[in-house]
Amino acid sequence: MRARTRRRAALVAALAWLTSPATPAHAATIWDGDAGQGIAVFGSVECDSPGSLVTAANPDGHGTIFRYTKPSGLIRCENRGVTVDGTRYAFAPDTTYWLGWESQLSSASGDFVVWQWKSYPNAQQNYPLIMTVKDGSVRLFQVGTDATWNLIWSAPVAAGEWHRYALGIHTSASASSGWVELYADGARQTFTDGATRHPARTWDSANEPKWGVYDRDTPQNAVVNRIDRLRVGTSYADVS
Repeated sequence: MRARTRRRAALVAALAWLTSPATPAHAATIWDGDAGQGIAVFGSVECDSPGSLVTAANPDGHGTIFRYTKPSGLIRCENRGVTVDGTRYAFAPDTTYWLGWESQLSSASGDFVVWQWKSYPNAQQNYPLIMTVKDGSVRLFQVGTDATWNLIWSAPVAAGEWHRYALGIHTSASASSGWVELYADGARQTFTDGATRHPARTWDSANEPKWGVYDRDTPQNAVVNRIDRLRVGTSYADVS
């Protein structure tokens, strides 16, 4: 009798396992852009001489960081895209990504870009999302297919300060399906519309992240952007 009861209990447990809902997929870190691995973690570098993108020891406890040096007279010093296991990573539509990094600027004056969600090729949106620094303010814009820059967030920033940013992007070519979220220094941010999630068209023919400096001023000024703890994942926890 006891053996029959045990067999019945085992059968019930097996049926319960087979009919139970699937366990949700866990979030995952897609890319660890640790500067200790060198600039090979990037898909490519766009930084003409005498500009440079190098790894360097930082004296303030951040260890090895990436240093983007854009001298006066040069427009840009940026990376483009990331590599995973030695292969350029292909971001996909209808997917949620989180990108995290820390940044310290040598200057917060002028008008320059520090991050882009850049479209390649044949794009309707050159960059659906772009982060700039202008006269002591860091700013996040959503850019439409008509090339209109829509300011959706800003905060003070000063030379020499370290700040951490984490951007959540749900990639979609539909403005009603795509969205962006933002954390700054560990705090969830509210956008200019009063919400913590901003709906937007966030995907074009293909998109890749770019970090560094792209100068919008004429003439161009010298800027150094030190960047640390670069991450790409599928949740905020992956990059915080």
